[in-house]
Amino acid sequence: MRIDVHSHLVYLPYLEYLTGRSSLPQGVLRGGTYFVSCNGGYLHTSPSAHADVDQKLRAMEDLGIGISVLSHGMPGPELLSGPEADAWASRINDHLAEVMQAHPGKFEAWATLGWHSIDGTIAEIDRCVNQLGFKGVYLFSNINQKTVDIKEFWPVYGHIERLGAPINMHPTAPINMNGTDHRPLVPGMAFMFDTALATVRMVMSGVFQEYPDLKLIVPHTGGFVPYIRGRVGRLIDEWTSPEGWVDLEQSSQSYFDKLYVDTVAHSPAALEYCYKMFGAERLLYGTDHPFGPPNIEIYNEMVDGLDCPESDRELINYGNAQRLLGLDKTV
Repeated sequence: MRIDVHSHLVYLPYLEYLTGRSSLPQGVLRGGTYFVSCNGGYLHTSPSAHADVDQKLRAMEDLGIGISVLSHGMPGPELLSGPEADAWASRINDHLAEVMQAHPGKFEAWATLGWHSIDGTIAEIDRCVNQLGFKGVYLFSNINQKTVDIKEFWPVYGHIERLGAPINMHPTAPINMNGTDHRPLVPGMAFMFDTALATVRMVMSGVFQEYPDLKLIVPHTGGFVPYIRGRVGRLIDEWTSPEGWVDLEQSSQSYFDKLYVDTVAHSPAALEYCYKMFGAERLLYGTDHPFGPPNIEIYNEMVDGLDCPESDRELINYGNAQRLLGLDKTV
């Protein structure tokens, strides 16, 4: 059995709303596919089939997935700014809750946030976790072009830590689009850079020092983080923090060690490296469905082919997700 912590289900009314806007983010529907221009210059595509629950259930059966933890994914409602960002976040969360209720035992969900105000964001987290039964919180790699480490967001992280809920990060329209003027460079590279930048800034700003029990999942095998943590970590440890920043009490590597990553790798060697870097206890199975390659079975093949004890493979496929999300061990 597998638990997929990285699975998307788009909310069509939100994409339809974006097609009626005259400013960013705004979209257009062509041939059954929504093309949304996001802040930062990125054009995101979502076929209407990505809202098909039955299609997802069939894919889950084919892949041996018992539970998928759903998120709406890009573009997030925080790009709207203002009260309508919070309103659409709530509508997206209500939709995911309805899908969970309609298919008991098959789906869990990550809470989408609008970030109009800190109090409103915390209230929506409480509603999702305590009333709707969501298992954690969705965090984009930047919040409407603001880096996720800035102090105005820290009360939200503190509240999430007190709830004991994990955070699942996901890329969005990157802060830096220079040089990424062709589509392969954005999802292929800029997404990975934006999540790596967000993660490293959370480490060096002291977020994980201030909230030591905060649990963060970094998708796509951690983006660039596994490969740069040694280099950037050494420089962080040698760094003299400017005014307004904290001095880390421990080596930055101790905070990198606390990260979780999913298995959405695009080569067996990358997954093997992450297994060696983080250990089985920090890897969680994911597919990025319905995005990713047409032969999505490759994600299963990479986990199945990982050179590890079967007990480690069980942790990766479902054990870690059960523990981190507080799921019933009988599922």
